[in-house]
Amino acid sequence: MVTSVELQEPMSYYLFWLILAIVAVAAVFFIQIFFRIFLREQLKKHREKKEPKVRPPKKKPLPVLKWEYLQRLSYLERGIAAGSYSKRGAYQELSMLIRSFVHDATGIKVQNFSLQEIRRVGIPGLTALVQEYYEPEFALSSMADIRASLFRTRKAIELWS
Repeated sequence: MVTSVELQEPMSYYLFWLILAIVAVAAVFFIQIFFRIFLREQLKKHREKKEPKVRPPKKKPLPVLKWEYLQRLSYLERGIAAGSYSKRGAYQELSMLIRSFVHDATGIKVQNFSLQEIRRVGIPGLTALVQEYYEPEFALSSMADIRASLFRTRKAIELWS
């Protein structure tokens, strides 16, 4: 059968696709190298700009810190005597007060620590106080003695060294 269309040999198609594939792989390779070098430089610049300089907090002398927290404790005690706090609210304030004191005295951010995390910190006085506060702080009703807790908190702040 005679046709007017001449067929090309199959190998001519393969050569075109082979060259196209090699060019595509080479392009991907060079683009990847370019972006890795470019992004590495950008990342270095970004890290240099964004890393904050860590400055230790300006600490107050311990006697001044103790005096301030003993004043806050006295204010809390007057509020409790005046009936401004429920037992639960008083224990929550007491817990926040001692945790803030320890943070200001040591720099350890114990304000949001659970009792287990406070135990791991290794400050026995703080652990004992927070453990004492837990039941009245979270229970609906409690038989805890707020006056005794205030006394122990005051002693812990006074004896802190």
